[in-house]
Amino acid sequence: MNTEELVYLLKKYQNTSSETQEKTNIKTKFIAQLSSCYWWHSRYIINLFGEEVQQIKKDLQTEIEEVFQLHVIRKNDLKELAVFLLKEATILQKKYQKKLITDKFINTLAIEIKNAQPNSFQRKQAVQCLIKAMETKNTYKKQGLGSNLQLSPQDYEDAFLEAKGESIRYILDNIDRYDEIRGDFMAWINHWIPIKFLDAAGRILGIKKSQSKKQEEEKISISPADPNSMKEYLFENAEKEFAYYQQSEEIKNLIKEDPNNKLGKPIRKDRTDITFKDVLIAINWEGETFKNLSKTWNIPYTTIKSFYEREFEQVKADLTEYLQ
Repeated sequence: MNTEELVYLLKKYQNTSSETQEKTNIKTKFIAQLSSCYWWHSRYIINLFGEEVQQIKKDLQTEIEEVFQLHVIRKNDLKELAVFLLKEATILQKKYQKKLITDKFINTLAIEIKNAQPNSFQRKQAVQCLIKAMETKNTYKKQGLGSNLQLSPQDYEDAFLEAKGESIRYILDNIDRYDEIRGDFMAWINHWIPIKFLDAAGRILGIKKSQSKKQEEEKISISPADPNSMKEYLFENAEKEFAYYQQSEEIKNLIKEDPNNKLGKPIRKDRTDITFKDVLIAINWEGETFKNLSKTWNIPYTTIKSFYEREFEQVKADLTEYLQ
């Protein structure tokens, strides 16, 4: 809900006579809007956790109403009041969502995934809810990973995000082995994160070292002005050094036009608006990072990175056609 809508309701509330049903209805609508979120409205979640959802939602709305009643008579600036109430409601939302999303909540979703048929709608729905719940709970093991590795803060964050994604992917692929009696689902995730972190950090450090070495070598051994050398270079080393030729607007324009229609694969079935060509240009010519693209497109970091690396490997030979 945006600030303008809140201001509109606040104005109606203040302009309505006291002790009337209309005024009560406006306040009820206002609080309902501030307390609205996925967990209180998802039919799937309500079917699984009906009593818990209703009670926690009721407690949330009660506390929001207390904040509303306390401040609505103190602040005259309606926009300032709207911003304040929206901020307070956001804080309370997080507080009560975490009350709902306990280890038992996540364990139940994991069991739902385990019991559903592979590739079924029920399993996909449970997986989406589980990942959303884990992100809301946010109790991933993040501190003290790879303490012996010399990683920059950004490399550490990238390695963690990759490790988290790989751990979730690995465990979902092996969900049939999950046993709630032996431990919580999040504990299983956090068992694998340090292991996957070492692999991710090793790849990051290895790629950086390899890129640094090859860039120095290629500055001496290959002249970008030589089309034949550039073609051979791109064919053999595209997956690591494509950015070396970012200064070529001609290559960029050819790739953007994609006359052979080989770069148009969408990143996901539900996101056909984002193709490999878009990621290729964004990373190599527009100065974007996988992390920034993740925020801009609302797609997980690991999904973009894996898609880019996988597609680059498959079409790197085809990319040389644009240099002919």
